[in-house]
Amino acid sequence: MTALLSKAAAPFIIASLLFAAGASLTAFAASKVSGMIDTAAAEARAERDSYWAAEIERASAHAARRLADQARDALRVETAANERIRAAEQEQVELEKKNAALPDGGACGLDHGRVRLLAR
Repeated sequence: MTALLSKAAAPFIIASLLFAAGASLTAFAASKVSGMIDTAAAEARAERDSYWAAEIERASAHAARRLADQARDALRVETAANERIRAAEQEQVELEKKNAALPDGGACGLDHGRVRLLAR
C-alpha cells in the first residue's frame, strides 16, 4: 500500500518541487530586475542632477557677467558725473574770482560787469 501511495504521490511531489523551483527562480529574477531598475533610476537621477547643476552654473555665470557689465557702466557714468561736477565747481571758483575782481563802486544792485558774469 505504501508503494501505491508513493507511486501516486510522486507526480505531486515532482510538481511541487518544480513549482517551488519556478517560484524561487521568479523571485530571483524579480530581485535582479528590481536591482536593475534601481540602478537605472539612480543613473537617471545623477544625470538629471548634473544637467541642472550645469544649467544653474551657466545662469549664474550669465548673471555675474551682467552684474559686472552694470557695475562697469555705473562706474563710467559716475566718472563722467564727477568730471562734470569738478568742471562746474572750477567754473564757480573762476566766476567768484572774477566777481571779486570787479570794482564795487558803492553801487546798489548789479552793475554791467556782474550782469555779464551771470549770462555765462
